[in-house]
Amino acid sequence: MHKLKRAVRELSCAIHLQPDGIQLYIIRGQYLLMMKCYDLAKFTIYQVAEMNKGLIELSPVQQALIYSFCENHDKAIQVLDGITLNLPEITVYTLVAKAQMKAKRNKEAVRMFKKALDVFSLSDKGPNAVAAAANCLYNLGLCYMEEGNFQMAFDSFTKAVKANPDFAESFYQRGLCKIKLHQESSILDFNRAITLNPKHYQAYLSRVVFFGSKGRYSKAILNCNEAIKIYPQSVRAHVYRGVLKYYSKTYKLAIIDLTTAINMDKNSYIAFYNRALCYTKINELQMALRDYGIVLLLDAGETVTLNTFINRGLIYVELEQNKEFEEAVDFFTWALKINPSFLDAYIGRGNSYMEYGHEEATKQAQKDFVKALHFNPTYTKARISLGYNLQAQGKFQKAWNHFTIGIEIDPKSYLSYEGRAIVCLQMGDNFAAIQDINAAIKINTTAEFLTNRGVIHEFLGQRQNAMRDYQAAISLDPTCSLAYFNAGNVYFHHRQFSQARDYFSKALKFDPENECATMNRAIVNTILKKYKEAREDFAYVVESCPFWAAVYFNRAHFYCCLKQYELAEEDLNKALSLKPNDSLAYNLRAEVRGKIGVIGEAMADYNQALDLQEYASVV
Repeated sequence: MHKLKRAVRELSCAIHLQPDGIQLYIIRGQYLLMMKCYDLAKFTIYQVAEMNKGLIELSPVQQALIYSFCENHDKAIQVLDGITLNLPEITVYTLVAKAQMKAKRNKEAVRMFKKALDVFSLSDKGPNAVAAAANCLYNLGLCYMEEGNFQMAFDSFTKAVKANPDFAESFYQRGLCKIKLHQESSILDFNRAITLNPKHYQAYLSRVVFFGSKGRYSKAILNCNEAIKIYPQSVRAHVYRGVLKYYSKTYKLAIIDLTTAINMDKNSYIAFYNRALCYTKINELQMALRDYGIVLLLDAGETVTLNTFINRGLIYVELEQNKEFEEAVDFFTWALKINPSFLDAYIGRGNSYMEYGHEEATKQAQKDFVKALHFNPTYTKARISLGYNLQAQGKFQKAWNHFTIGIEIDPKSYLSYEGRAIVCLQMGDNFAAIQDINAAIKINTTAEFLTNRGVIHEFLGQRQNAMRDYQAAISLDPTCSLAYFNAGNVYFHHRQFSQARDYFSKALKFDPENECATMNRAIVNTILKKYKEAREDFAYVVESCPFWAAVYFNRAHFYCCLKQYELAEEDLNKALSLKPNDSLAYNLRAEVRGKIGVIGEAMADYNQALDLQEYASVV
């Protein structure tokens, strides 16, 4: 590359000394093309076209290529059409068709490619003619893809690879068609393209998308690595790898890749957006706000811009809450400076850290609970707090151990029994969970404990016992929102929709921000044909939880009941953008598209739903 730059400089000096030296311009244009300086190369070729007044002899094909390169497509096509009158060969028709493609005249290009193939069918089938036919079929496939006719494109690429089994680019494009047609075998074509051309970095990136869509993030990252080895300046490859590391929950590594992408392209709003998501996950909220601010300055599109505003709003709310937690942490820290053995201050500070809701703060809270136990190993309050802390970290056996120690220290500690019951439930030991919650209720009967026991009964399949507990909880505390909600779900399961609706409404009376209760009431209202109330409930949940796929799926059912299938399709598109591998959503969208009359897309959705169900059963 360095030698090419020096060569271009030398040629520029020569052109300065001999400004009418057309060959010098042509050579400089070739070198600029090799350097991928396309604008400069185009300008140089344009100069040649303007200067050529018969000084050097150019064939009609060369003239046409120069016109085409300078984007004077009408002139290029005119010259090539003249050639076809005297030389009706496959190569000439292909050149005309390619010129039509560059001019964005797809229909004319398709007609000309077909004409070229007709000429091939009547000519000798030598190796050059076969190669030209394969190239013609490949370009015909590209035209069909541009039109969105993926089945015809697939057929053309298949014929191309049959004519030329070493045609890597045709295998790659056929793989892209298979993705559009929801065929799982696309990976085989990408593999074949890479076998034929190990430097085909786009095929590696397509494998990234394939494995990423299957949740096989490690495999996808390995393919990103290969793509980056081939083309280190690929912004897309670094963004892909950053996003995959985000999904793998290695947020700091993701930030490194996304930062690399940003350094290469300062206008990559998708890199800034995803880096903001990563900063949010590691609680670098100010850094996240900065990146979201940059996204809003770029042309990010409606969806990303909307999500950016929502995410920024959530961060501002969290910062306000964190400010309160920070004040609490500072208060308890000040108390501990005065009295380093003040156990309740350790517990208070630990619980304040827990409110932050991120990993680093949770570990800091654990240190405070352990510190309190070092001062007094029999302090049950610290033991219970540590148990819930370990549960939040997914360390269920350790949490169980601490709740058990709490019970051994104080056999009347109903909070220890409750904590151990919850952990047993998460560990799948439902029988032990019911025993522990019974012990807690025996010591202290509360609406919360009765509701929790009802949940455990449901896990055991004992809905009648569960309902008995929920009703007892309501009798004990008529404002217990969770008991109303769970009882409503039992009524819903038994298809007692009017009762379910009443209980969901009562749950919302005492907890108006319970989006699950609102959505369930919307579903019941739909079943009861109370469409106005259902519409209002769905609208509220969509506004409150814009990234919840389930609400869009259920509202699509609502629109189907009203026979508003276009709106149903929009909601299902949104649901699948949030949860891409939902076979139920694909199945419903297939039904909706069938109603609309787009049969091809409906069949593709049915096939995708079946593939996902089959994949899930294998997994």
